[in-house]
This record gives sequence, C-alpha cells and structure tokens, in this order.
Amino acid sequence: MPTDGLKTETISGRSVSLRIGVDLGGNDIKFGATNLDASKILVPELVKRPSLTGEGPQKTVAQTVDGIEAVLERLGATWSDVSDISVTVPCPCSPEGVIIEATNIGTPETKQLWQVPFGELLAEAVHEVAGLRLPVFACNDADAAGQDDDFVRFGLDTGRRTSVFVTTGTGLGGCVMINGSVHYGRGQAGELGHVKASIPAQYAARFAVDTNPKCGCTGYQCTETRASLQGLVRRISWAISEEGAAFIQTRLEVRGETLNLAVLETLRELSKEGAKRAAYEVRTFADRDQDPFCRWLLEDWAVMIGVLFASIAPILHPDLFIIGGGLTEMSEKSKDWFIGVVRRVYGEVNAQKSFDLGPGKTEVVWSVSQDQGWRGAILMGMRAHQ
Repeated sequence: MPTDGLKTETISGRSVSLRIGVDLGGNDIKFGATNLDASKILVPELVKRPSLTGEGPQKTVAQTVDGIEAVLERLGATWSDVSDISVTVPCPCSPEGVIIEATNIGTPETKQLWQVPFGELLAEAVHEVAGLRLPVFACNDADAAGQDDDFVRFGLDTGRRTSVFVTTGTGLGGCVMINGSVHYGRGQAGELGHVKASIPAQYAARFAVDTNPKCGCTGYQCTETRASLQGLVRRISWAISEEGAAFIQTRLEVRGETLNLAVLETLRELSKEGAKRAAYEVRTFADRDQDPFCRWLLEDWAVMIGVLFASIAPILHPDLFIIGGGLTEMSEKSKDWFIGVVRRVYGEVNAQKSFDLGPGKTEVVWSVSQDQGWRGAILMGMRAHQ
C-alpha cells in the first residue's frame, strides 16, 4: 500500500501518517496526499473533480469532502490517518483562511457567498462525516505555488534567500518568499498582479489603444490586465480587427517577420464562438508554430512581467524572479523565447547596475515545481503551525 512504512506521529490519541492537499480552481479541484514532512507524494495520479464553485461554497465543501474520501480509498487509509488538510483558493485569502475577495471563483450572483471562512466550513463538514476535528488550513493558490517551488529548490532549508514568484494563468498571481516562507505582510503581500507598473515610453504605442484597462479587482492598470489570459481575452478582439491586425503587421515587418493570414483568419473564425475561444488558441499557435502574430500578443505578457520585475527589484532585490503557471507548459524553445523577452525588457527598464541580472546576482528563471500547488499548501500549513 502507498502508506506502508510511513513515519507516524500521535496527535490527540490518533496515529497519523499523512497530510491532505486540495487545489481549488475555477475549472477543477485536485486532491493529493503526502507523508508528514511532505517529501513524498503518495498519489502520483491526482484525484480530480470538476469545479462547482459557481454554485457557492457549500457545494464546493461537499465536493471537497468527496474528493478527500476518494484519496483515502485509493491509499487504503482512513480519516483517522490524516494529520491535517490544506486547501488553495484562487483569490485573496487571509492567513486564517478567510476568503477576502472572490476574484476568480463563483459567478456574479454567487461571489458574495464566497466571502466566508472556507477552512472552518470544511473543518465542520469533515467533523460531520468523520467524527474528527481535523485542522484545516486555507491559503492563496499563488502563495502555495511559490512555496512548492521553493521546496523543490531548497527543501525545508530556511537559509537566507528571497524570491519573487509569479504564476501565469487566468490572472497573474504572485508570491514573495523570504528564507523559505511566504511573506504575508498584513495578509495580502505578494499580490503582484495588482501592482500598477508604469508602461515605459518605448512600449507606449503597443498599448496605446488600451491605456486604462479595468481589472477584475475593480482597479485600473493592474499588471494582470495585460499579462494574463483575462487580458488576452480583452486584447484579442482589437488584435484581429482590421485596425489591430494592420498595426501588428506593421510592427512585425519592422522586425523582418510576416503576418500569417491563415492564422489570422482562423482566430477570427474562432472568435465567433467567443473571444476566450480565440485567446486560448493564441498560445497554441505561438508555441507550436512560433507564429509571429500570436507571439506578438504573448509578448504583452513578457513585456509587462519584465517591467513588473524591474519595478520590484529596488524594493526586494531578490535572489530569484520566478515565472510559473500555465506558460511553463510551453515547449523549451518557446520558453527560451519568452523568458528572453522578459530579461531584455527588465534590462531596458532597470537603470541601476546593482540590480542587474546574471549569475551570482538576481536571476529570472522558470519554476521547477511540477504544478504541485496543493503540496505548497501543505507546506504552508506545516509552517503556520510550527
């Protein structure tokens, strides 16, 4: 059995041997388990459930309990074997597990229902099912992803280091890691997607038709309005219009690149199903085909991440700037291209030699975590209770 030979500890009269991690997303919910020091993943093939967050937290709590029971069944374990449960949520969340703002879960009608202590709700549901009071820890998903990346690089070492982690996806999540632990500040430190990074003069024309974009947080000019899938969805309608395509074509020709009309027409056809449908394919064409038009659109992300990093460097002067999330799934060739743009823009915007990039200095790198944000939540829960 996967739990055979695991180290055990006695807690409240129970001999526990594993921890449960849950990654709560807008599209699906992932469930995993580790041993007590999180060094061993016990369920390599994660249990998944389609997310029903649009129906509110109570439905999601029931789903979560069901998913955890599926993990336990797969392991041949019982609720009594579980030390604690840790959950990621895709929105601002206090260290106590209270969802502050439901930015990426729920619907316009159910978002207000999500401003609840999700951890407490889940703990009560587990108590009803299992008859046990298990500690439940809830945290922001980007913080958990950053924590897992740090663990893969450094283990549980708490030596002196600082890293800034961004996760690319529907939004632009962020996390600041100091000496192996997430920095919370008063609760929301690391919300890097909501930094209002100024656009450098040399990139003003690129964003001239979109000078004051509104963010899902209700603010304006947040970095994630241009460096995220949400930003691309907003951008794509202009890009495939006659005006937008002509603008991008001119910029490509200056580089010696050619606009592929077949790709443009495909995106226009896909957009009839909705802007999101077309936006999803931009990364495919940019990665698989190295299409210049689609790469130009993804450059929005790279430019703004480079500007963001250059803006943060004088504040934190980190060892590492780390890019994680969906873009890590691109081919190595495309990742080299993308991170090259980030580094170039960082160098253009940064004017102080003390913050230059390079070996032995600050570095911009890809995440080495294998999408184990749920394990990051476990690690955060472990450290929160130390």
